Amino acid sequence: MALDIVTIGDSVVDIVIPVTRFPKGNENSVTGEKMEKQLGGASNFLVQASRLGLAVGIIDYIGDDEHGRFYKEKMKSEGVDVSRLHEQRGLQTARCIVLVNTDGNHAYIGFTGATRHLTPDIIDPEYIRCSKVLYVSGYTLADSPIRKAVLRAVNIAKEAEIPIYFDPSPILSRIPQETLRKIISESKIILLNEREIRLIAGKSNNRDATEKLLELGPETVVLKLGSNGCLICNHSGFEEVPAFPVKVVDTTGAGDTFNASFIFGQLKEWPLRRSAVLANAVGAVKVTKMGAGTNVPTKEEITNFLSDNNIKLHEL
Repeated sequence: MALDIVTIGDSVVDIVIPVTRFPKGNENSVTGEKMEKQLGGASNFLVQASRLGLAVGIIDYIGDDEHGRFYKEKMKSEGVDVSRLHEQRGLQTARCIVLVNTDGNHAYIGFTGATRHLTPDIIDPEYIRCSKVLYVSGYTLADSPIRKAVLRAVNIAKEAEIPIYFDPSPILSRIPQETLRKIISESKIILLNEREIRLIAGKSNNRDATEKLLELGPETVVLKLGSNGCLICNHSGFEEVPAFPVKVVDTTGAGDTFNASFIFGQLKEWPLRRSAVLANAVGAVKVTKMGAGTNVPTKEEITNFLSDNNIKLHEL
């Protein structure tokens, strides 16, 4: 099966709870008015890529529980290839409680579940080799044995000259330094935010930080700046791409949708700036919606947003 993108691990079901504010220490409770079960983790990226028209697949473990069945069925309905999504008896599917406040910011409480038990022997080399891109999330590098499974996939992709795109994720401080440096050096493009790049590069200035990161081996660094758009840095220089102003409802999954859209542009052989304009637009649409997973932007929503902003990218 020929695929555009394959990713490893991070199969998570989100429990999204809107709250007026986040709990403070020693408080009795903060009340939410509703609760929604939604796809989370890798699905945010994969569903967005699929809705843009890319063929995508995932290698992972889910539990033999209602959450695993929910995850697999929803992913399949979104056109994601789930043939390498393995149900493990006796394990529970990874879950994450997502609190979203009235400013659209979020806080997480995670339960790692089945995905962290993914082992290297489950990685099918041909499945990797038949893809155009391997996408790696830092969430899959914090624990073992899944870390070893991802490293095996990276080695297979590298030998097959398949480009690797890497997002270090908010938990990059839990990734062993040796592993982090290896993935960065093997990656074609790194996509990350300001907090993450400063932790890696040890620089407070964005341009200094991106230059430092380039020294570790990637061709391009894409720095996501939220409401300030993004900064693209490679050995040719810097390019700032402004954001689209919108009313923020929920930032959950915005980075994932940005990544999927940027990679879509690169697979279409677009210039970096054009890919970034699309990524900023899709991220903007996403933050106007509650939750991620099946609530990430549809193709129609994206094209309407671009049209409303007089942006013509074609090929969507």
